[in-house]
Amino acid sequence: MSDIDSILTSIFGLEQFRLQQREIVNDVLAGRDALAVMPTGAGKSLCFQLPAVALKGLTLVISPLISLMADQVRQLRALRIPALMLSSGQTWDEQREAMARLRDGFRGLFYVAPERFSAPGFLSIITARKLSLLAIDEAHCISQWGHDFRPEYLRLGEVRKQLGKPRTIALTATATAEVRADIVRNLELKNPAIHVTGFDRPNLSYQSIVFAKARNKDQELVDYLRRQKAGGIVYCSTRKQVEQVSALLEGKLRGRTVVSYHAGMEAELRDSSQGRFSEGGDPIMVATNAFGMGINKPDLRYVIHYNLPGSLEAYYQEAGRAGRDGLPADCILYFAVADVMTQKFFIDKIGEGNGGLSEKQIAVLQQRGSRQLNAMQNYARWERCRRRQILEYFGEAKIPENCSCDVCGARSPKLKVTGRAAELAVSAERQQSQGQRPIQIQLPHVSQKMANVGRPVLPAKFLEPVAGAAVATEDVRLARMKELRRDVVRSLGTIFFQHLPDELLRRLMANPPRTVAELKDDFEVHNKIVENFGMRIVHEANAFAAPPSTERLPHVETPILRPRPDKREERRQRPREGAAVEARFERLRKRRLLLARERGWSAFRILSDTTLLEVARLRPRTMRDLMKVKGIGIQKAEDFGKELLAELAME
Repeated sequence: MSDIDSILTSIFGLEQFRLQQREIVNDVLAGRDALAVMPTGAGKSLCFQLPAVALKGLTLVISPLISLMADQVRQLRALRIPALMLSSGQTWDEQREAMARLRDGFRGLFYVAPERFSAPGFLSIITARKLSLLAIDEAHCISQWGHDFRPEYLRLGEVRKQLGKPRTIALTATATAEVRADIVRNLELKNPAIHVTGFDRPNLSYQSIVFAKARNKDQELVDYLRRQKAGGIVYCSTRKQVEQVSALLEGKLRGRTVVSYHAGMEAELRDSSQGRFSEGGDPIMVATNAFGMGINKPDLRYVIHYNLPGSLEAYYQEAGRAGRDGLPADCILYFAVADVMTQKFFIDKIGEGNGGLSEKQIAVLQQRGSRQLNAMQNYARWERCRRRQILEYFGEAKIPENCSCDVCGARSPKLKVTGRAAELAVSAERQQSQGQRPIQIQLPHVSQKMANVGRPVLPAKFLEPVAGAAVATEDVRLARMKELRRDVVRSLGTIFFQHLPDELLRRLMANPPRTVAELKDDFEVHNKIVENFGMRIVHEANAFAAPPSTERLPHVETPILRPRPDKREERRQRPREGAAVEARFERLRKRRLLLARERGWSAFRILSDTTLLEVARLRPRTMRDLMKVKGIGIQKAEDFGKELLAELAME
């Protein structure tokens, strides 16, 4: 048995190393600098604590939170490992005793916060000692690209120089390749061993619920927590939101322990809340992101984000506090448009109260914040494996297996709805479980005005190449419409199935709507379906429309003339979008007009309003994404793509 195996079992009481712990420990003991990126609960602390015991000298541990330091010092002392901490939370006598022991040659793990190096005299005392190891926990805080950047961490590169550049290990749970490079550069690590153990947490079930109205979150939260008997965390974006949600849960969940935590509370009250949460039982912690870093409570069965976080890094770290015992746990994200406004407010505030940053640095950080927020929104909205989205964001190409996220598992990503639609869905599920035919929503008769409207020209690709050929049979047309319905169900959840019954599909084919507004008003299709699939439904309904008589269709090359549409009327009929989409659409229209004038063209020759609106909605960031927008082919992308992407990038 090697020395490190002996230390692992005899001192730490563990039977074996976890993934890559042995390799990291060996690199540190060999004298190499190291950077370890390991998921929450993967055992980062052991990677510097075991080498500290083996080296038998002074290990300086830099950690950002007093509570985290206190927990680790208490655990180390219980294992009879020498450990001290120096923090502003201690009494004057406790601080003086810690400093005296440091001067007298203390050997063991000595914990300090990064702010300690600004205290008079501390750096001179620590430089008088020879360090065996320097450990920097939560190292992502050193990077301006990290989600939790802290200016006091920027000093650590200079501090390390003054300490004689001792062997160093930097540790974090969340770091993209860009952040990892920043950590290495700022600390001036020499040829470091970089260990990225992976970001996958298979035991976590990631879910995203999109709410049409933010106020609908409350009932969903209460209903979920009533079903849960274990403890967990509910994260909110603001202190005010913490207080409101805490009051809601205290009123609705009688007999449950509900505690709150945010930076605006008195230190004594925060400590009390943390103590009540850590004691056990089934406490519900409602908190801002000020709570949680380093919290050692492995049996949390859920982490709910009541509001959208500012970045996927922050979400991954905070959600990752669930299920650290390896057992199944839920990570649920609530999303409403109002959440985006809150995060944009925070981005606008970047740099306030920090005179150490130049205007250029602040602008760069704000641009970075906007990109991170966009990625977070994509995660919340996108019907794609949640685990895979997270892994790809951190640069990991692994394809998850047996995923239980809401996209891959039994739960489908859903829009939270209330009222009549929810009642119908529940009733339908009940009838289906009893072997009955599900109910259908009764739609009013389709408006007769459509019978007098000229049918749009069918796209050539849907016409047979033989002159005069008829369109596909009704069965084929209906099969295509049912395929569309399956996409709706898969994307928005089975609750919306009731809004596209066979009867409605046939009506859509018989009297296809010309605009999305008609789809909504005349056919009473649910707003969310209109928002996500309106253009496609109109397109499919027209492309496979039954011919108005038994006459055969004209040749492809034969023009079918229609009255020129009234653009003002078309814009009036277009369903209202969110303010951001409307503003983006207007900017794109102005850019389109400039492009048209340069060429002496009419604006519609560049892109139609329909296509431009879809660009405004989807906000593509790359040429590849742009070409996925219906109406933009390779030639359009080559001719106008750069200008459109440049306009979108200005947000």
